[in-house]
Amino acid sequence: MKSCSAKLLCLFVIVTGCVVSSCECDEIRERFNILGVFGHLGKSHFDVFLPILEELAHRGHNVTVLSFFPRKDRIPNYRDISLGDSTAIFLNVIDLTKLDHSIFYIVSELKMLHNMAEIACYSALRTTAVKEFLKSDEKFDLILTESFNTDCFLGFVHKFKAPFIGLSSHAIIPWVNNRLNNPDNPSYIPGLFHSVSPSMTFFERVMNTFWIVAEQIAYDLMFTRPMQSLVEETFGPGVPPLQDIANNMTALMVNTHFSLHGARPLSPSVVEIGGVHIRGAKPLPKDLQDFLDSAEHGVLYFSWGSMVRASSMPNETLATIVEALGRLKQKVLWKWENDDLPNKPKNLMTRQWLPQFDVLSHPNVKGFLAHAGLLGLSEAIYVGVPIVAVPMFGDQHGNAKAAEARGAAIILQYEDITVDTLTGALNEILNNPSYRRNARAVSEAYRDRPASALETAVWWAEYVARGKGRPFLRSASANLSWYQYHLLDVIGFLSLAGLAVLFVAVFAVKRLLKALNLPVKKVGITSEANDLTKNETNKKRN
Repeated sequence: MKSCSAKLLCLFVIVTGCVVSSCECDEIRERFNILGVFGHLGKSHFDVFLPILEELAHRGHNVTVLSFFPRKDRIPNYRDISLGDSTAIFLNVIDLTKLDHSIFYIVSELKMLHNMAEIACYSALRTTAVKEFLKSDEKFDLILTESFNTDCFLGFVHKFKAPFIGLSSHAIIPWVNNRLNNPDNPSYIPGLFHSVSPSMTFFERVMNTFWIVAEQIAYDLMFTRPMQSLVEETFGPGVPPLQDIANNMTALMVNTHFSLHGARPLSPSVVEIGGVHIRGAKPLPKDLQDFLDSAEHGVLYFSWGSMVRASSMPNETLATIVEALGRLKQKVLWKWENDDLPNKPKNLMTRQWLPQFDVLSHPNVKGFLAHAGLLGLSEAIYVGVPIVAVPMFGDQHGNAKAAEARGAAIILQYEDITVDTLTGALNEILNNPSYRRNARAVSEAYRDRPASALETAVWWAEYVARGKGRPFLRSASANLSWYQYHLLDVIGFLSLAGLAVLFVAVFAVKRLLKALNLPVKKVGITSEANDLTKNETNKKRN
């Protein structure tokens, strides 16, 4: 009896100690004021960052978020400031009849990004909510902001004088990478918008280099400099050049992982958080659950994301896709934004919205017909589902190439879609077990990390806030000019020095030979020709 009482007393002491310790740790943990600034109009981008903001609020930090996507429900420690009318949000806006499939498609995409940036910047920075917020004297320990195409919002960094971390919903974009001077060798690192594999041919390396340099120059001329006047109008005339503010970025969190996009050199200030938006699968609605459960031969999931308006495709292309899908023995679940679909086959179900990750997580889903947007691609890789990728724009070309290089995807260009090509590609990933095997192998590597992507992102946010910016994270290369970074000044100096040494050596040898009264032989074609002429002349005299 005494032994039992002693054990109960020990257990009580241990449990009490753990509770007290937990409370003490909770009290000791610092609470930070964090500002999130997200001015891009694409909701899929914001969906990547939202889990980070919510988790920071859950951990007790005061989180203020400026975006076009205010929450519908309130959560503790999370405050929304709307940047404007939700009608400006880019959903189902990409018209498939207007996509540029030429070799100059990158020019068209930069123009599209420029138009989106102008709409976002001019509409948001002139709203009453922003003007009122700028009048406040709030203090922030950290600013989180998207590093993409809306540098006008960097004015908030100047206003609140806080260290800031850039967030990227995709692989590192050339002009952002340039700000950190992170190694970006175009000989083997594909640019974000480029349809090239890591093992590039000579011509691909030429084009990759050209476009990376051209994009950096174009972004500065089209995006950063023109926004300076709007930023000064909003934040005051003392705002330094936006490029200077951008170059003071403390760190960059990138929605990639080397298991998918390949190994590349990253400085400590660049943190990979690929799949940070992925959470556990939730129960499906009953009609979807029944549809997937009853699929004897499996299911193909079909979605081209939130920005592509699939119904904008020409009737001929639509009929081709519907016929190809109808030939499959598998069931097909298609995110289709209209109520009706002409000539819909019996194996096809359409919905205007679908819980994508929950669907992909179902064991009967055997393939994914996608546009290779990084969110959907990451989700498919996470659960090990092979892909037929039809890249449309932006980073989708590079994402598709990355998945193809892992043996987990087949790429089919939109303009090459026929009944035979689409049916052939789909049957290949659905019936060839190697694609499933490869997708699962990448999935295992993608998920095998020392900490989850969300835990990593939150730790880095708190780490920078605790250290008031952690200036040592920035590489010394970030303070170099472009010609210093690429050693052009050193190469030029050494070349001139080498030529000078060679000139002095030749001059000294000539002077020495002249001092010794030795003939100085001129080397070259002219000298040899002269010697030959002299010999012939001597022969004639003899």
